Amino acid sequence: MTTLNRVAPGGGARAIFWQLWAVLRAETLMQWRRWGFWVTLAAFCAMMLLLTAEGAFYFTHLPPGSLYVREHFTNDQFENAIVYNATGYGVMVFGLLAALLVVDRPERDLRLGMVELQRATPQGYGSYALGKVAGNYLATLAPALMTYLLSALLAMLLGWPLAIAIKTLLAFALVLAPSSLAAISVALALATVLPVRIAQIGFSVLWIFVSIGIGWRGLTNSLFNTSGLYVYPVILPLPLPSVPGTPTTSPALAQLNIEVMLLAAATALGLLYGALVAQRLRAEVA
Repeated sequence: MTTLNRVAPGGGARAIFWQLWAVLRAETLMQWRRWGFWVTLAAFCAMMLLLTAEGAFYFTHLPPGSLYVREHFTNDQFENAIVYNATGYGVMVFGLLAALLVVDRPERDLRLGMVELQRATPQGYGSYALGKVAGNYLATLAPALMTYLLSALLAMLLGWPLAIAIKTLLAFALVLAPSSLAAISVALALATVLPVRIAQIGFSVLWIFVSIGIGWRGLTNSLFNTSGLYVYPVILPLPLPSVPGTPTTSPALAQLNIEVMLLAAATALGLLYGALVAQRLRAEVA
């Protein structure tokens, strides 16, 4: 009996690619069709623009006794401070928002019967899990990039040079991009094995601990830090006194911090894949 490829696609790299593309596209478009998604990211954009405007105005009209005057900041360091003022808070808030926006995806698939459809097709769970993470990551990362670009544009309209846009994009690529990838991957993995409300609360608590470290400075100061603690002093150096308890950093530690974020994302992707396979095995046994 001949099987039509469009009904049961064959194996190989080409089939895997199109399976991955189909899941990625579906996840991205499904997120972009939710009005709550855009309301949430509009609020994030407004926060970033307000922080950028506040920093740009403040550093243009410094009082004589300001710490920045006493430390003899250069124009380059003022630019670093403006970018850090906005993106330092932005990465902590965005990672939490992005994860909470995607954490309901596994539960929604189950409710709409997508899990049964997935089990009835020859598509592998590897491409399905990767497409789910990549689709939600793309859906959230594109608006975040636009927000960072708008923040840089606002700073330039307020009189700061083009260099501030380059530094903003550097903060986006080296801090927000790997941090949000880890956040989305971990959130999806948790939501696959836990009820969605427990996953939301559990991830929120974990994110607060690794970002600002309320009552748990050890985890915040570890290389699993998600707020750029090791990266920002390298890419946006500021001659300010160090805060007690804050670890010292270096280009090597900053690189290692980024690698830890990527490793966390890869580990969470593996756990997501394993959870999907385990669910299928349990369903078949039942």
